[in-house]
Amino acid sequence: MPRPAAPAAATDLRCPSPVLPPPDGPTVAGLLSPAPAPAPRGATRLWPGEPLLWSWGPWHAGEVRTVECAHARLAAVGQCLADEVTMRYDLRRAVQDGRWERLTRWPGAYLLILLQDDGHLTAYADPAGQFPLYYGRHGQNTVLSTRARTAAALSGAAGRPDRAALAAHIVCPAVPELTEGRTAYDGISRLGGGQALRVAPSGGCTHWTYEDLAPDPGTRFEDSAAELRSALTHAVTLRTDGAPRITSDFSGGLDSTSLAFLAARTTGRPPLDAFVYHHPDAPAGDLDHALAHAEQAPSIRLGVTRGSEDSLPYSGLPEHSFADQPDPAAVIGARQRLRLDHIARGGPGIHLTGEGGDALLAASPSYLGDIAATAGLRRLLSDGRALARIRQLSPADVILRARRLAHTPLHQAMSELASRLDEPLDHPPQWVDAVAWWPAPGPETAWLTTRARRHLAELAEERARSAGSTSPSAPSTPGTRAVLCELRASAATQAQFASTARAFGIWPHAPFLDSEVVRACTRLPLPHRIDPFTAKPLLAAALTGLVPDPVLRRRTKGDYAAENYRGARRSATQIRARLLRSPLAELGIIEPSRVVASVEQAVAGLPAPFPALNRLLGADLWLRADGCGQERP
Repeated sequence: MPRPAAPAAATDLRCPSPVLPPPDGPTVAGLLSPAPAPAPRGATRLWPGEPLLWSWGPWHAGEVRTVECAHARLAAVGQCLADEVTMRYDLRRAVQDGRWERLTRWPGAYLLILLQDDGHLTAYADPAGQFPLYYGRHGQNTVLSTRARTAAALSGAAGRPDRAALAAHIVCPAVPELTEGRTAYDGISRLGGGQALRVAPSGGCTHWTYEDLAPDPGTRFEDSAAELRSALTHAVTLRTDGAPRITSDFSGGLDSTSLAFLAARTTGRPPLDAFVYHHPDAPAGDLDHALAHAEQAPSIRLGVTRGSEDSLPYSGLPEHSFADQPDPAAVIGARQRLRLDHIARGGPGIHLTGEGGDALLAASPSYLGDIAATAGLRRLLSDGRALARIRQLSPADVILRARRLAHTPLHQAMSELASRLDEPLDHPPQWVDAVAWWPAPGPETAWLTTRARRHLAELAEERARSAGSTSPSAPSTPGTRAVLCELRASAATQAQFASTARAFGIWPHAPFLDSEVVRACTRLPLPHRIDPFTAKPLLAAALTGLVPDPVLRRRTKGDYAAENYRGARRSATQIRARLLRSPLAELGIIEPSRVVASVEQAVAGLPAPFPALNRLLGADLWLRADGCGQERP
């Protein structure tokens, strides 16, 4: 791995900041004003001699890299895998010709922060959105941070949750447009995937999308497969070349298992330690596949992390969470810690995960709307009938929904969402319900108070009025939009996991979320990327010859439903008690008794909206800490 290009500056202890307690994790932050504030206690200057931005550690080696040249300073936060010579050369070229976005083309995934001598500061978030930037206002000044909690503390927004953002997070996660750019903190915005922000010396902000990941209609399948092969192998090789220790997930599925085989080919220090999770009393179906694939590879040493009653979902939930934003994975924290502890026994290092593969290489049912709009009736009939047969559905229903979707503009879907928030589905959304811009609101919508649902409906109506079909930033098709939505969610999941893993000395990397891998996949139009008869055909074509065929042919995924039900039964008493005193109720967001009723369904083994429950509990845990990480009274 590349090392930091500049040494850390000495700690500035001249004047402790009265507004910012020490962050609870590595952070870059700043208060941009004509008269920069003194660095808070414990902070170092991001660039020696430049007081605008500060950094707290400890970071992983190479996680924050800085370079400078005449007239500009640059910081890359995340996983920038370019060598230092390239970074300096490209920065000098960008100063000369103004093509700053060239710097987003380096290998890896990272947030770029650029400061020019004329006082303009520009930030570019990676295309997937794994490394966002949070920003807000403090009087006439702009605050920036790689952590929302720090930005909230700097701006005075700590302890001020955004009720609408929390409600939308719980029941409408597939419609990020409802609260576009907002965070769980009132007044703090998020610079997400493919977006850029420029702050002028006066404090004024300009925001735009520099990377929309729009498909290129002229791209051929063969060319995309070749690009993906090159980008993915390069992403893995750059990590294995420099990492003192590298490990990998090995679920037996396509994504993580493929990465493990690529890493085993290039690590130079076999065997590669790879890990699969298995709960003997609630198997997910991964272990048999992982064992079979590992037998084909002497260069892979498989470790099995065995779950227990104590690692079930909802076990050992803390009183509050220090997650930077509400974390749905908080409910599986015990399982995550068990896995990370197993990985860390061999020492610290980089750990590869397959996060992002499903978002980029599979497709939600909404892709059928793209087929209906662009690929012709014959293709629609073929795909619609095949998918209906697999799921034992009516082919006519599936095909009619796809054709209706192809003729439904985004603003109309928003209007329909506003209506459905008042009349949600009485059952968890099924596969066919997702042949839409997004699945219709499910029964968990009834958890919200009438006021909270009305607020979301008003936001949907407002978006319907403002989101015309010709909006330059709007995705052109339902399938393309769904891919981007799932990609952003996947990036957030990976970022939260990396934060959890830090305490174990483990640095999770997700090569599928690397910028060039993302571009290689999304450049190919969705109808050419998907085949109902083949699991992830683009990945299979890209890795043929590098990964064993049985890995590329697996069509199933691990199913953790049994663990969810078992965990809900085991922890039902604690969940009920938590819900009945939830700060979400104090804020007027949920009616606890309605959520408890859904928990009772889960305890009885009936269908229950576990993903929504996990989001709600993650928000509950987050709210029990204020903006500085202290327990709420």
